[in-house]
Amino acid sequence: MSQGLDKWLGLETNADGDYVLTARSLYKSIGGKWGLLESAVPPLSFTITYSMTKSVVPSVAVAVGLTIAVLAIQVARKRPILNAFASLFGIGIAAWLALNGGAGDFFLKDFLVNGGWAAGLLISSLVGYPAFGLLMRAVGELDQNWRTDRKIKRLMTLLSVFWSGIYLLRLGVQLPLYFSNQVELLGFAKVLLGLPMFGLWIVLTWFILKRTLYARA
Repeated sequence: MSQGLDKWLGLETNADGDYVLTARSLYKSIGGKWGLLESAVPPLSFTITYSMTKSVVPSVAVAVGLTIAVLAIQVARKRPILNAFASLFGIGIAAWLALNGGAGDFFLKDFLVNGGWAAGLLISSLVGYPAFGLLMRAVGELDQNWRTDRKIKRLMTLLSVFWSGIYLLRLGVQLPLYFSNQVELLGFAKVLLGLPMFGLWIVLTWFILKRTLYARA
């Protein structure tokens, strides 16, 4: 297994040199405590503030302020800040949408992102270039002729469709809450379906690969 994929899946090696997925390695793969903070603080702070004030302006102010605070702490601790900057950029867009629309529009960009990922994964599978296979090839897990192996191509297609499921699940849960203007539930749903669900998908992906692709090695 290449270093690229084991890092992405959050794998470690045991005493025998075999790759294993542990709670600690999974925690690291989703960014550790800072990854969780960067993911959870903006939607949670917005949601909690809105539930207390029913006003968009203070809710946006608290979310943006806390996101900047997390970024400042990252800078002060000399930790990687790319994710924090990306989070701040995303919150800036969410804030603009909410201030120019309504509270629920704070989450509008997430629908576009999830829809784009789901569409990309499904389309790649339909045209015969499953995105998960391209990823596996990019990190060195498949050779350049992987598409000629029907079993491997089928597995990569299934995994691509499987990963589209996380984005479709988010849309299936969050869109009805958005259209019914249940902002508080929408915010909590975003947090629960974010990194925790992503971590679950990583675990399931590892078990699928271990029982299929790596069982053949």
